[in-house]
Amino acid sequence: MDMAWDFQKLFQRHAGGIARSLQRRGLDAEVACDLTQEAFVRAIAAQPESDAPDHLTQAYLYKVARNLGINYTKRQALFSPVSLDTPEAQRVLAREPDTETIVASREQLRLVRAVLTEMPERQRRAFLLHRIENRPMARIAEELGLSTTRIWELVHDAYLQIVLRTGGL
Repeated sequence: MDMAWDFQKLFQRHAGGIARSLQRRGLDAEVACDLTQEAFVRAIAAQPESDAPDHLTQAYLYKVARNLGINYTKRQALFSPVSLDTPEAQRVLAREPDTETIVASREQLRLVRAVLTEMPERQRRAFLLHRIENRPMARIAEELGLSTTRIWELVHDAYLQIVLRTGGL
């Protein structure tokens, strides 16, 4: 008999251990929690059709989280702080965009603003707190009184709406 995974039980049983394993790999607690949530979101998105033995499900979730942690660490390594006081940075900052770039950018902003305006308040707030204020999902969840999983869903859906309406960012 095919049955979907019980994500609530899986989360209760394994989320703490997954987050701790990410922390042991050098990630801070908030990032570990966010990546743990992302691992579960990806598992939910996969929509498994049948139950797997618990040890296989657990292994799958740990593997997804581990891969997310590796990718996160690689992305972070690509970004190194750059002083904006250097002559090279000042030259780049001083460049004026051409008219076509300005018009295209303004149109993109108009489309994004329209999508944000149409979103339900809670979703818009979650998206802005995440994207603009760069807050971790767990903090947004606390502030809005929702579960972290629900915040991930709201932010993911907001991104999807924006990408579909603007053709990508």
